[in-house]
Amino acid sequence: MRKTFLIFVLLLSFTVFPEVSDGNALTAVAQDGAVEEAQGGPASGDTASGDIYDIAKNENRIAELDRSIGSWASVPVAESAARYGVSEADVEDRITVLSSLQNFYKRLNGAVEKTVGFKDDLKKRESEKGQARLSLKEEPPYKLSFYDDYLANADDLSSKLETLEESIAREQKAIVSSRSQLDEAGKDLRLAQSELDKAKGTDGENKKLWAFQKAQVNEELWKVTLAYLERNLENLRLQRDAARLRLGQAEDVKRYIYSNVSFDEGDMKAGVGRYEEGLKALQKKVEALGKDISKAEDAYAEAHAKLSAATGDKAVKEAQRVFSMAEIEREYLHLTMEQTQEMVGFLNEMKDIWMDRYDLLKPGGIGADVLLKQRDEVEQKVGRFEDVLISQQKYQAALHARSIALSGELDQAKDKVAVASLKKRSKILDDIMSQNMNYMVSLITLDTMNRRLLEEIKSHIKEVAITEKVSSMWRARTAEILNTELWHMGGYAVRLREFVIALVVLSFGLMASRRIAKFIRKWLLVHSKRVDVTGVHAIERLIYYVLICGSFLIALKVVNVPLTAFAFLGGAVAIGIGFGAQNLFNNLISGFILMVQQPFKINDIVQVDDITATVLEIDSRSTKIRTFDNYDVLVPNSYFLDNRITNWTLSDKIIRGKLEIGVAYGTPARKVEEILLGLARDHQTVLPDPKPFVLFSEYADSSMNFILYFWVDVKNGFPTGVASDMRYRIQEIFEKEGIEIPFPQVDVHMEKSGVGAPDPV
Repeated sequence: MRKTFLIFVLLLSFTVFPEVSDGNALTAVAQDGAVEEAQGGPASGDTASGDIYDIAKNENRIAELDRSIGSWASVPVAESAARYGVSEADVEDRITVLSSLQNFYKRLNGAVEKTVGFKDDLKKRESEKGQARLSLKEEPPYKLSFYDDYLANADDLSSKLETLEESIAREQKAIVSSRSQLDEAGKDLRLAQSELDKAKGTDGENKKLWAFQKAQVNEELWKVTLAYLERNLENLRLQRDAARLRLGQAEDVKRYIYSNVSFDEGDMKAGVGRYEEGLKALQKKVEALGKDISKAEDAYAEAHAKLSAATGDKAVKEAQRVFSMAEIEREYLHLTMEQTQEMVGFLNEMKDIWMDRYDLLKPGGIGADVLLKQRDEVEQKVGRFEDVLISQQKYQAALHARSIALSGELDQAKDKVAVASLKKRSKILDDIMSQNMNYMVSLITLDTMNRRLLEEIKSHIKEVAITEKVSSMWRARTAEILNTELWHMGGYAVRLREFVIALVVLSFGLMASRRIAKFIRKWLLVHSKRVDVTGVHAIERLIYYVLICGSFLIALKVVNVPLTAFAFLGGAVAIGIGFGAQNLFNNLISGFILMVQQPFKINDIVQVDDITATVLEIDSRSTKIRTFDNYDVLVPNSYFLDNRITNWTLSDKIIRGKLEIGVAYGTPARKVEEILLGLARDHQTVLPDPKPFVLFSEYADSSMNFILYFWVDVKNGFPTGVASDMRYRIQEIFEKEGIEIPFPQVDVHMEKSGVGAPDPV
């Protein structure tokens, strides 16, 4: 409310309202309807010259303003506007601003009256220091459930204090702004007074008087506003101080209660029972939702089909209404199912937290190592739902906007069926908002319970941390484990500590080696124009293996482990190479040979046996190629060195293609040659150099055969695709030119032996 009031006041300062000063200066209305002109400054009711916080004086001013408002309202607006030479709207605005000023005085008096009560409450809180424990209805020992009930009260006090602090900050900003506005209002009043003095006895005196009255009431308005804000700020500070005292007392009581909370098996089981009952209810809800969702999906599909098939305005509207209903029911059920399933997990986690909190209260307590581990785990959980809550709040706002829009449709609807449908949709939308709100409450509750558990764990850790004996035992046990001897050779022993450090260094080296090698590869691909893709890949692999070896040696050096300690591994590796790893090392070495000699490169087109494919990657063990049918083939590196491989693009990326065509006898051969060469020249993928050419290959049984040879850069296309394009064009051009493409045919001549004589058998 304070924020709304401030906004209204600030807007009011920029509105062109005609203001007045008091009962006399505002003019009084005589019985004959004439308006008495105000000549002087503020009347006796003006609080600017007295104590603005005096309730009695303010009440007199409120009464004066009430009389002035009544006087203005009793005279026709047109008559008042004519007397002062202003518009009727200006007169109506004057009445409005007088009402606003009267309302501000009432608010100020209300704030002044509240101050007394707030001061009394603060004194009462100060006198009750140290007595908050007396308000407890139960005597120790306390149950954990009793402690939780009190925590809810303390949380409310904390939220209230945060709200008061925010309100104080806003009020301070408003006061700064109001003081600035009051200074501006004073300047406007002095300027209006000067112009009125100059206009005395002239035709424009009434108009200047109107402006002067406006400036007077504007200044008075900002004085009252500033006084109200300052008094309201004082009230907020009194409430804040009282809230701090109450919260401090609540914190003392909270610590007292928890220090007297004892393990109560009955209370623990009762809490577990509550969570288990909630879980059963949610699980039943999930089962029921599963059936409802199945029906809703069928209804949605049916409604969608009817909407797609509907024709005519009436049928479409009816189908759209049914579809909208099915859609929102489907949305509600899916949202409820998803959130209910998550809430089942939340409730299980809440049950675990409840049991963990009671475990802290068990006689004998929990070891420091377990407490520290629990603390770390719970710290990771605290605050994990902040992003989810923000997302759900935005969703809730969107649902509210949809609800407003639906209410607008409901107000405009006249058809009974449409009204009933809209009401049902509005009810479902309310259910969606309610479900989403319950979900957010579950998130907040779970986060609150995690925070409570973390606070209690830290409290127990403080108690345990002072025990040096436990700390010493822990450090001794840790040192004993880390100094465990794994193996020894000669005068040197390898312990767990050194071995772990070596593994960490080596692991970091492996990760760093891969990242560095990839970075160098990307950098070379972007900045180096002299090294092709295959060379870059080879450099990457080489750097990777060098860095791995370097990481291994550095790891040994860091922990001062001599290479002799790993001498036995060399014999094992040698035996492995001799028996089981021959092919592995053969392919590994072959891979390096392929990357150095480069009989083919990445993106080259190679033919391996009956497979034609593009080289994708040359790895340490195998080479990956991809066929034109878009499936990958892994070929061992040694295969490329032991077998015949055809590389179509070793020297360059240009491949020759050919197109064979036959025409009917009698067709001009040069005409056919001209057409084929024209096709090659016109195709954008065919290279102009080497030049395409045509061979008249042969006189066949049914046709004259020609072959068109052309060259294509495989980066832009492939000969078979180019030949296909040309055949489509040949079909069109030959039909246009009347050239025939014959099909195989044979002439059969039959001779007779004589007239009327039978043919020989």
